[in-house]
This record gives sequence, structure tokens and C-alpha cells, in this order.
Amino acid sequence: MYKLRSEQISQRLYLSMIIIIFSLLFLSIPLIISSYQSYQKADRALTEISALRAVADLANKVSRERAPANKVMSSAPDELAANLNELHGYRKEVDLQIERTLQILNAAGFSAQVPGLSSNLKVTLQQGRQAVDAYAALPRSERTSTQLDDAIKQMFMAWDSCQEILKNVLLHTVAKDTSVSDSYTLILILADLRDQAGRIASNIIASVTFAEKIPEDNLARSLQTQHQAHYLWGLINTIQPEQAKTPEYLALHHQVKTQFLDQGIPIVAGLISESMQNRAYSLTGTQLTEAMVDKFATVVNLQTYILDYSVSVAQNQKKQAQQQFILTLLVAIICLVTAGFTMIYARNGVFKPLIKARNTIFRLAQHKVADNEYDEFSTDPVTLLQAIKKLKRVLQQRDALEFQLRNIANTDNLTGVSNRLALDEYIKYLEKKPEKFTQTALIIFDIDDFKQVNDTFGHIIGDEVIKLVVEKLQLNVRTSDLIVRYGGDEFLVLIEQTNFQDALIVANKILKEIGNYELYIAEINQNIQVSVSAGVAVGAASWMALLEKADKSLFQAKENGKNKVAG
Repeated sequence: MYKLRSEQISQRLYLSMIIIIFSLLFLSIPLIISSYQSYQKADRALTEISALRAVADLANKVSRERAPANKVMSSAPDELAANLNELHGYRKEVDLQIERTLQILNAAGFSAQVPGLSSNLKVTLQQGRQAVDAYAALPRSERTSTQLDDAIKQMFMAWDSCQEILKNVLLHTVAKDTSVSDSYTLILILADLRDQAGRIASNIIASVTFAEKIPEDNLARSLQTQHQAHYLWGLINTIQPEQAKTPEYLALHHQVKTQFLDQGIPIVAGLISESMQNRAYSLTGTQLTEAMVDKFATVVNLQTYILDYSVSVAQNQKKQAQQQFILTLLVAIICLVTAGFTMIYARNGVFKPLIKARNTIFRLAQHKVADNEYDEFSTDPVTLLQAIKKLKRVLQQRDALEFQLRNIANTDNLTGVSNRLALDEYIKYLEKKPEKFTQTALIIFDIDDFKQVNDTFGHIIGDEVIKLVVEKLQLNVRTSDLIVRYGGDEFLVLIEQTNFQDALIVANKILKEIGNYELYIAEINQNIQVSVSAGVAVGAASWMALLEKADKSLFQAKENGKNKVAG
């Protein structure tokens, strides 16, 4: 029989070991999978932000190409050659950026968006460039402002195609729900702000170049882009997370405000005003382009910083997610190995020796032992439970007694309100939050001529007067307010979250009720009049400062003739 029992114990031990191992696996595998998924998402977010940044950089370059293009189309004969060289050099940079962006999108898994970049953007950009070149090739005598404006609009269409690609890439991102999702929106808004910055001047450059009145359509577009630029500028600061508003960001954001919005846009506004007043323009088309390029360079600087910051945040989060995954994996492995070694040790070092000792005892006993022979020990747990219950009752009685003693210690015997011991505890609470003193009102009430009442009618009547005053205090303050018997005939009322005017109203109401009440003294068959004076103070840096203010107010009330409130 004892061999059978030993085998059963061994089987149960092995079963327990298997259950523990599987429980650890059940807990650790989901954590590992979740951690790995977080790492994959962070890695994907970095890839997507890098791709979005590449498209945003491309959109920026396409938008900026309008500046040298506008300079070529509005150049004087002696400026044309130099401006053409600048334009052709910049076009090569844009073409290289297109190829780089194609490679980045393919590598980032946005192959579906590549055809739009290869076909639509390249086509519209080529059409815009052809319109610019065709206009530049025209003899100056054959040029018109309408032709110049049409060429500028063709370049607008090239950027619009680039923005569609940016939106399409953003639409197909899969990590938009990560903590860097705000960066996705900012990238789109910044690209739009950069283009709107350029369009503000481009919409009127044709009329300025030809010294013609700005058409209503161009005027409306310019004003609309100005409004859009202001709106997008404010939106960026709203979306940018507070922790990302670094000193560098704030400085760049301020530069956009001071140089572009406050200085650049007024240049265009001034030209519009000159057009509406039929006055000669103060700038040529080339001068307008050169003046505005420097101004909206601040927009480009802000855009570049936020793009760099977004990539940096994504890189840090990928690194953190990777570290978290590795840590989770290591902890899970360590837990499993530790559990395995612990169970092996328990089996070989604890249970096996115990089973061996049990078998030895059985052999020495030389007789079979029935399980029911040990039933007598079954009462031990019950006895322990009874002891625990008894201890619990004793502890409950002790807590109840302690509460009663604390309540007695903190309560004035005569009136039942708080005493100075309770006040000390309340002050300690307030001192942990000093700001509470600034919104706490303290009213000190002092019974007028109380010594005369005691001397005339005795201390028993004096106690009745004190009880009367306490009764009126309790009727006129909230249950959450603290009433303290501070001295023999002096009481404090502390009211949190109030102002001086409300505290003054409470004090005056109490004075009025006490002053209108006559206390009947049966022993002498006489009514006596009771009055109190009150000092009000609200807000102080500390308890002592608050008490001193209220005490000074009480002194002033007494000086004013008693039965008065002063504050």
C-alpha cells in the first residue's frame, strides 16, 4: 500500500510540474507576442515616417521650384541667363529627389503609390516646366500677364499631384494609431503650409511683373492662401505635442510668425493695396520673388526641424520597443528556467527524501497504515481558523476602542465640537497642501463680556451661553466646515474653498441670529441677551499668518463696539 501511495505522490508531483510550466507558458507567450507586435509596429512607424518625409521633401522641392521659375519668367534681359542657370540646376535636384523618393517608397512597401509618382507627378511637372520654358522663350513684346499666370498655375498642378501622393501614402500607413501618429498629420500640414507660403506671392506675380491691376480671381486666391497660411500655422502649434515643444521648436515657430506672417505676408498685402488704389507697384516681379524666398525659408526650417524630430522620436520608440521585446523574452526565459530548476530541486531535494523517509517509517512499523488513522489531525486547521477569527474580533474591538478614544480626545466635552487637538491635526493636513491656505476662510467668534456673565450668573449659565453660541454656529455652517472651541469663550470656524465676501455673509448671519436670541434663565426667571464679535480672514501663506489676520480683525471688531464683524 505505501508503495502505491508513493507512486501516486510522484505522479501528482509530475502533474503539478507540468501544470506550472504550461501556466508560465500561457502567461509569457501572449506577452512576448504583444511585445514583438509593438516592436514591429514601431519599426513600421519609423519606415512610414521616413517614407512620408521623403515625399514631403519632394513636395517641398517641387513647390520651391516655382521660385526660380518665377524669376526666369519675370527676369529683365540682363538677369535672364543667370536665372536660367539657377532654374536648370534646381530642376536637376528635383529630378534626383523624385528618383530617391521612388526608391524609398518601394523599399517601404508603398509600391502601389509609386505609379502615381512615376506617371502623374512627372507628367504634371513636365507640363509645368514646358509652360515655363515656352513663356520664357517668347519675345518680351508678345508676353502677357495671362500667359505668365497660366504657366504659374501649371506649376501649381505639379505640386497638387505631389500632395495627392503624400495623402495616398498617409492613407495607406498602418501605424497611424501609434504615439507618433501626430507626426503623420503634421507632415501633411507642413507640406501644405510650405506651398501656401509660396502661392501667396505667386498668385499676384504676373500682375506685378506687367504692372497691371490684379484680377479679382488672382486677388481672391492670394487672400485665400494668406488665410490658409495663418490657419495652418496655428494648427501646427495645436497638434504638436506639448513634450515636443522644445526651445528650438518654439524659436523656429516664432520665426515663422515674425518673418513670414508679420513681414512676408504684409509685402504681398502692400502690393495688393497698391493695385486696388491704382498706384505703381513698389517691387518688380523678380524683387517680389527674392523678397519672399527669404521670408518663407522660415517655414522650410520649421518643417525640416519637425520632420527630423518626428524621425528621431520614431527611432527612439523603435529602440524602446526592441528593448522591451528583448527584456520580455529574457524575463520569460528566466522564469521558465527558474521554475524548471526549482521544481527539479523540489523533486530531488525535498519530495524524494520525504517519500523515502515515509517509506522507511512504514517498513520500520512493519504494518499497514490506513489513511483514516490520521483523521484525528483534521481538527488542527479548524482550531487555527478559530484562533484567527478570535484574533480578528480582538483587533476589531481594539480598532473600535481606538476610534472612540480618538473621537473623545478630539471633541470638546461641553459642546461636542472639535477641540484644539483636532485643530492641530487639521492644520497638519493643510500644511501638506499649502495652496489650500489661499482659499480657506477663518472666522474667530468671541462672546462679548463673557466674564461678566460668569461673574453675574455663574459658570452653569456661562456654559448655557457657550452651548447657545455653538448651536447657532452649527446651524449656519456646512457639515464639512470645521468648528473648534479654541478657548473658553472663543470659537474658530474654518471654511475651505470660499472667498472673503461669502465668509463675511456667514459671520454677519451668525451675529444677527445670536443677537436676536434671548436666553431664558429659569433659575432667575430672566432672559439675558448674548452677543459675539467676529474677525474674518481669507487666504494666507500659512496657518499662523491666517490666524494672525483673523485675530487682528477680531480685535478691530471689539474696538468698534462689540457685536461687530471686522475683516
